[in-house]
Amino acid sequence: MLEKNRRKNLRLKMRGIVILILAAAFLALATVEVVLETDGDSYVRYYEEWESEPQYADDNYGAEPLMYVLYNYYQWGEDSERAYMHFDFSGLDGYDGADLVGAQLVLHAEHGGGGPQRFRAVAEAWDEMTITYNNQPSWGGQLALTEMYAGYNYVDLNTGPLAGWVDAPKTAYGIVIHDTEQVQEYDPSAKIHTRETEYSPELWLTFTGEAVAESSWGEIKAAFE
Repeated sequence: MLEKNRRKNLRLKMRGIVILILAAAFLALATVEVVLETDGDSYVRYYEEWESEPQYADDNYGAEPLMYVLYNYYQWGEDSERAYMHFDFSGLDGYDGADLVGAQLVLHAEHGGGGPQRFRAVAEAWDEMTITYNNQPSWGGQLALTEMYAGYNYVDLNTGPLAGWVDAPKTAYGIVIHDTEQVQEYDPSAKIHTRETEYSPELWLTFTGEAVAESSWGEIKAAFE
């Protein structure tokens, strides 16, 4: 009887050691990827020829299948296009306390444009069906600077501002894309598919840390009980 109890206690100790080892490894390695599809996207445009009235500045393009990005300053005028997209962070409250270790904006383009594009955080609320060049929101910090190409584009974003959106979803006002500098005359716009197509913009987020592991850890522990 005494020997039986000793063996039982030994098994319990060994099981406890295994659980602790698994817990340490799981917490160190646990990651999860979350995919958000845009719930609003549009572009705005301003076009002006010298000695004529500006055009398109009050037009809304929220229902269009493509967003355009361009900045051209011609000898006879200016043409500016900027793309906006919004992602809903309100469903990520379960990741409070987790570390956001990666963020990629996934876009599908018919054309990449004439030069590098700048990706910035949007600093104010806006609406897909009412945004225009004349009422567009202000911008925040830079998230990326990169060129785009025809086909799929995987843009690595600065996670700092996005981590703030996870903690405070109401401040997640979205992302704007604009050309960095004057591109060569007659360069075509970047043409990005919107959510009105099968190539809706997506935001891929990668989390790690104890908050990520919390729910799954219960399953591991239960397997040893």
